[in-house]
Amino acid sequence: MTPKQLEYFVAVAEELSFTRAARRLFVSEASISTQVRSLEREIGCRLLDRDNHHVALTPAGTSFFADTQAILARSKEAVERARATDNGPIGELRVGYIKGYEQSNLGDMLFAFHAHNPNVRLSFMRENVAELYDALKAEKIDVAINLLYQESSMAPLQWVRLRDYPLYAVVPANHPLAHRDAIAMEELAAYPLVDICRGEGGYGENEIIGNTLLAAGLRPHVSYVSEDVETSVLCVAAGLGYALLPGYLTETLPARGKVVALPLKGKEREMHVVAAWLPTRKNELLDVFLDEFLTVE
Repeated sequence: MTPKQLEYFVAVAEELSFTRAARRLFVSEASISTQVRSLEREIGCRLLDRDNHHVALTPAGTSFFADTQAILARSKEAVERARATDNGPIGELRVGYIKGYEQSNLGDMLFAFHAHNPNVRLSFMRENVAELYDALKAEKIDVAINLLYQESSMAPLQWVRLRDYPLYAVVPANHPLAHRDAIAMEELAAYPLVDICRGEGGYGENEIIGNTLLAAGLRPHVSYVSEDVETSVLCVAAGLGYALLPGYLTETLPARGKVVALPLKGKEREMHVVAAWLPTRKNELLDVFLDEFLTVE
């Protein structure tokens, strides 16, 4: 019994015609007839009733037809899997990242991973801190590129620190402090704050922004609460107040734009970006990404 015999039989069974089956497979009708008869002899029963006018499946042929279709489908799948494996692993890697971090070297890391693993499907989640960690713990993503907070809040996650960023005060270009090279937090006491939605869990932007304000003894009037860092920049440009934003975002602001990013004294390495994952989540593609393509600076 050969794959060619099975293929010829299935074609005849589907077409119920040797002539149409021959046309479909680009072979002679005599070749198909010979192969099908040889298959019947090997099996030991008739699979087809045929005469000069029609072709029909016998009961044995009907049973064999269903099994043969499944065999050929599995064979095709096996070939496709073998070819895909020869070209690299297959599967999906689900990446979550903090809003604004697409401005960093994250794109370079993912480009390198995709170039070496073209059969792997990449999917993305762009969210705030708390939502990302919640999604990671719920196994909705495989890895989160996110801000690090108190280690007690990170359990049961594992992580590696990628880079430390400064915390900046972003003010309108016409702000009284905009000409300064650096400022102290206390100098912002008289100005309203454009805050960001920080989440309600034990982690979130509360950790750094809240502690920074507290350490400076500031309880600013909050003029607006944004959902993401880009909206915060827009609010600052509109003159609603200042915002406290990480260096991975402020590095991309235009030199002569509508807002200015001012370094905060003592906050030069305040924002710690990590790659975090759930150790119980088994995904070999995650191991490949972490071991070979994650850039730690």
